[in-house]
This record gives sequence, structure tokens and C-alpha cells, in this order.
Amino acid sequence: MPTRTIKTAKPRKRRVRGTSGAIKSGTVRMDMRLDAHTKMLIERAAAITGQTLTDFAVSNLVYSAMATIERHERLVMTDRDRDRFLKALDRPAKPLPALAKAARLHGRIIQGE
Repeated sequence: MPTRTIKTAKPRKRRVRGTSGAIKSGTVRMDMRLDAHTKMLIERAAAITGQTLTDFAVSNLVYSAMATIERHERLVMTDRDRDRFLKALDRPAKPLPALAKAARLHGRIIQGE
């Protein structure tokens, strides 16, 4: 598999004032090193879709990033697991011994014992 190096540059902020007077940051640059075959493959796909190389790369990176984040933020359960989870939420919580002891101690302190 070809070696790929991805380097992100520090964001360069352009001072652009909007209608509210707030300062907005500009775009940032991201550099990538690819082997020639990989670049040709990406250029061909971009041409087929009628996009520039940058537009093609950015849209696919954004799509991939969103899919990756979604996969890591979503919890998929079987019906059995879902039912067990919901039943656990419906059960009253059992007080922890240390928490009950702390509540008694707090009550004594508040009452001045």
C-alpha cells in the first residue's frame, strides 16, 4: 500500500468583519503527500464527477469524517439489549451505602449534632 503523509497547517486567521462587527476566521490549508498512482486515481474520479480536485477531495473527506463520527457516537443495540436497558432505567435506583452514610452525616451537621 502506498505511503501517505497528511500534514495540517496551523490555521491562519484573516480578520474579516461581518455585519455584526464580529471577527470571523478565514480558511485553513491542509497539505497531503500522495504517490503518483493515488493522485491520478483521485484526479480521474474528480473528472468523472465534474468536480475540481480540491472540491472532490474536500467533499469526500467531509463525508468520511461525518460517517466516522456517526459510527462512533451511535449505539446500536439488539432488541433484547434495548429492552434490558429500558427496564434498568425504569427500576428505582438502589442507594449506595457510602452515599447513604454521607447523607446521614450531612443531616447531623446541618442539624448541629
